[in-house]
Amino acid sequence: MKKLLFSIIFIFSSFIFSKVDLKPSGFLNDYAGILKQSEKQNLETYLEKIEKETTNEIAVVIIKSLKGRNLEEFSNELFNTWKIGKKDKDNGVLILISLTERKIRIEVGYGLEPYLTDATCGRIIRRVIAPEFRKGNYYRGIKKAVEVIDKLTRGEKVPLVEKKNPPPPASFLFFWFGFLIFFAFGVVGLLGVIIQGFVIVILLILYLLNKSNPSGEFFLLLSMLTPFFLNFIFFFIAATFLPIFQRRLKKYYGNRWKQHWPVFLGSPGRYTGTSSGGGFSSSGFGGFGGGCSGGGGASGGW
Repeated sequence: MKKLLFSIIFIFSSFIFSKVDLKPSGFLNDYAGILKQSEKQNLETYLEKIEKETTNEIAVVIIKSLKGRNLEEFSNELFNTWKIGKKDKDNGVLILISLTERKIRIEVGYGLEPYLTDATCGRIIRRVIAPEFRKGNYYRGIKKAVEVIDKLTRGEKVPLVEKKNPPPPASFLFFWFGFLIFFAFGVVGLLGVIIQGFVIVILLILYLLNKSNPSGEFFLLLSMLTPFFLNFIFFFIAATFLPIFQRRLKKYYGNRWKQHWPVFLGSPGRYTGTSSGGGFSSSGFGGFGGGCSGGGGASGGW
């Protein structure tokens, strides 16, 4: 009786706390409805062709939102719940796309990890998927990624060279150094207080040395106004140079300029998108083959 009660509680709790509430209707599952019907059909046909020729199972899942769930944990649980890949080969791949968070995850089965290392999956996200997604070309980004994964798992070599950032010219480095000094004086505070205190002490000494002369009053007044004057100058320079600095980062580093933005300046912006629609149902889809993933793969965004 106790065993029966425990089993019922276990099954019920598993149902309640399960993170995966999605059912596959094919290799492509567009729960966000961002793809056209013809695009869904083409991708599903292509994924079926790959499975027939290689037995590799590549699943593409597009959702509207993670709803607060962790990307890596959710993709791993989805992979193992659906059992993507053949049971005796673990040759499955999951491409999970979440629109609201703008996140991408490539989850890889044990059997394909020698072909799709974590570093390789990261490059596919950054160099193949993300550039197309930024332009709104979701179908093209997914199709190109599937093509690359298919070639790699067949043992073909695919160039996925990272685009290196060009070295900034000396004038930019000088500008960056000068900007940080002025910003530190006016905003960070500690260095600014030290500098201002040093200047005020000098002015007070000059006042004491010239106390009996008319110039003494000038030094006293200047010592009182110095903090306000210096702070005004520093904040004015910071407010003026901040947008200029941002434009220069965009010029030299392109879409990756935010990675070079100083942490103490805060994070500059974000996109959120909404979409609706259903997935493509494949009449010939009978489920995945029973594979599992050990958590290999990579995550990224666009």
